[in-house]
Amino acid sequence: MANGYSSPMRRASEMAYVAGMVQVGLRAVGSARAEEIEAARRYGSRFVTAREVHAHGADAALRHIPEGAQVVVTLDCDGLDPGIMPGVAAPTPGGLSYTQAIDLIAGLGRRARIAGFDLVELYPPADVGGLSALTAARLLVNAIGAVVRQG
Repeated sequence: MANGYSSPMRRASEMAYVAGMVQVGLRAVGSARAEEIEAARRYGSRFVTAREVHAHGADAALRHIPEGAQVVVTLDCDGLDPGIMPGVAAPTPGGLSYTQAIDLIAGLGRRARIAGFDLVELYPPADVGGLSALTAARLLVNAIGAVVRQG
């Protein structure tokens, strides 16, 4: 199997303690080949496109998370719309809005137990006027708030 942008998720899915995966905000052809996508589906990964979140809100993704599950969130900045997150390596129109992202974080905090959170793929040299850094900081503050509200 070739290494590409989807490789970290594939490696995570191979860990014995990872019971499932929901990937949210997909909207473009990435580096994964058809057989890799099919392998992820066989493993039990759920793919929720940005278009589905635009049409149905955060519940399009949250419904795939078992109530009370322990989750680790990796927020990939490339999944956000470049209008709010231009500082990424592969900006692609149609990504999640800020409101959709915070709705996902808050909804996840109510539905599951957030055991970890990271933000990846921020690329400061491509940032415009500090907008990406500001958006990333606000998303992290929302994630901290969701964890604190869990008690």
